[in-house]
Amino acid sequence: MNTIRTAKPLWLACMLALATSASAETFTLGEVDVTAPGLDTLSGTTTSVDQEEMRAFNRETVGKAINVLPGVTATEGGPRNEQMITVRGFDLREVPVFVDGIPVYVSYDGYVDLGRFNTFDLAAIDVSKGFSSVLYGPNALGGAINLVSRKPTKELEGDVTAGVYLNRNLASNGYHTDVNGGGNHGTWYWQASASYLNKNQYQLSGDFSPTKNEDGGNRDNSYNRDKKLNLKFGWTPQVGDEYTINYINQQGEKGTPVYTGTDPGAAVRFWQWPYWDKESLYLISRTGIGNDSYLKVRAYYDKFQNSIKNFTNATYTVLGSKPFLQSWYDDYSYGASAEFGTKVTNDNTLKLAAHFKDDIHREHNQGNPVQHFRDLTSSYGMEDTQRVIDKLDLVAGVSRDTRDTKQAQNYVAGNIVDFPKDNTSAWNPQVGLFYRASATDEVHATASRKSRFPTIKDRYSYRLGTAIPNASLSPEKSTNYEIGASGVVAKATRLSAAVFYYDIQDMMQTVTVPSTQCGGATCLQMQNIGKVQTKGMELGILNTLTEAIEVGANLTLLSRRNVSNPSIILTDVPKRKLFTYTKWQASAPLSVIASMEANSSRFSNSNGKFVAGGFGVANLKGTYQFNPAWSAEVGVNNLLDRNYMLVEGYPLEGRNYFANATMKF
Repeated sequence: MNTIRTAKPLWLACMLALATSASAETFTLGEVDVTAPGLDTLSGTTTSVDQEEMRAFNRETVGKAINVLPGVTATEGGPRNEQMITVRGFDLREVPVFVDGIPVYVSYDGYVDLGRFNTFDLAAIDVSKGFSSVLYGPNALGGAINLVSRKPTKELEGDVTAGVYLNRNLASNGYHTDVNGGGNHGTWYWQASASYLNKNQYQLSGDFSPTKNEDGGNRDNSYNRDKKLNLKFGWTPQVGDEYTINYINQQGEKGTPVYTGTDPGAAVRFWQWPYWDKESLYLISRTGIGNDSYLKVRAYYDKFQNSIKNFTNATYTVLGSKPFLQSWYDDYSYGASAEFGTKVTNDNTLKLAAHFKDDIHREHNQGNPVQHFRDLTSSYGMEDTQRVIDKLDLVAGVSRDTRDTKQAQNYVAGNIVDFPKDNTSAWNPQVGLFYRASATDEVHATASRKSRFPTIKDRYSYRLGTAIPNASLSPEKSTNYEIGASGVVAKATRLSAAVFYYDIQDMMQTVTVPSTQCGGATCLQMQNIGKVQTKGMELGILNTLTEAIEVGANLTLLSRRNVSNPSIILTDVPKRKLFTYTKWQASAPLSVIASMEANSSRFSNSNGKFVAGGFGVANLKGTYQFNPAWSAEVGVNNLLDRNYMLVEGYPLEGRNYFANATMKF
């Protein structure tokens, strides 16, 4: 699960030899890389999980897929029933999500529910940490996540999978299916994917103790349904030139299970989301200029619509009046970027980039007029790589980002008025040394200064009547340092390690302030709370014990400290996370995978009173390859039926089973 890898282990090679599977490769036009002279990728600060690994570990959503990587921790459930992650303590506002280099995060709050993004049509997910290429554009304070799609290699290839979900009593929880197909015809190619995932509910652990709002068994209001269509057409008239048009349509709906914890002040919300829909149309092109230069252009239109219904009780039949009856978002973004790269000399590569993005957010509650918000963001960047000596590259980059608030409307006493508008900018310099001793061994040291602009929600949201806006928020800034290495230390053992330190200034977090606007003596407000220090370490090992057995593990140690105000606790991130697995090729057709994830406890609110306890969850799966075309698998998640949660008061699924059948052509 690293970008730099040894050859595939024997067990996986056997499976691939048996299967004349869809041999779709990574859509390289959708990658965003730091490159050495000659345009070879330098990948020391990026880790990846590919399609084979997503399937092997049964990771059907992006949030679950990247949770197997070091430095990544999941935050699932919560009052909005979302799959979120943090990367070394940075959340999704600070580590934006891209599809083939196109930004797809929600313009209003900077987040995206990774549970709505399935992995069936992806070739790989790249996670850049700290030192991410300036070619990504603005807001990559802690890195970037890029979902890279597939590209076919044969005239016709594809796969079809169907599966079912079962609870710990072997009763049905739902089902899913996905279809992928593509064809490469030399000067043109096509790729199409469609999927449907329907989960009726999930069942809690047998160790869950009933509460006032949850009696155990099937978790009330825990359903979700997701449909996705992904189409791509590409034209490759000659070597070095490629032009593609891509269309993605996602349609989702879900319920939000209620709070079951001990916080007397926590709201019990009876919410359902009748739709959570995203639609993206984008064009990507690469045109070669001579032998040593290229121009890559991306242009896109991204639309996001959702709605929340607020019910009075668990019957979900009568809409409540507070804090709203029903709420609607109707957002869209459009933008473009251009990237020019050239080999200045045999020892120097230069890249220049420009990004423009226009974000429009429209919202209203039932009975109220529509409020309009608009932010215009731009970025100009340069990245230069110099070969210092043989195998040693120096990378230097800088970008200038700006954000202009064009429109921000407030609804007060039945009237639409304007919020104060605010414009801001930030510089983002970075430098790194990358030493590649061999094709499998590398050492790197990096330093970067990154920024993140406050979102529309950060500045203008009343947070359902509990907070007051703060239009004058400053950008977050972080100075990121990292030293890391990875390599093969013996014929069958690969080790990796990284040590990092982040000095974060003007970090934004919700705090309590004196105010009577919220019906009491205090309100919440998003503020730049000051200085935060994050330090940690990642360790990884991959070992082929025998020709049939592979073991791997990664450990993340993380410490975050609020230097400016220690009384405000930093939330949602454990200090320790361990992921480990064993893969056994029991025979030519049969393989078995066992995995385990353990997290230490984490705080769920800023006063430190409510904590999601530490846990360990084990999973087991077996796959049988009947012939080159057909395979089947069965597995169990949360094998020991642990009662655990990632957000206090929101318990997750107990022991559950699944079965899948796949045909490849």
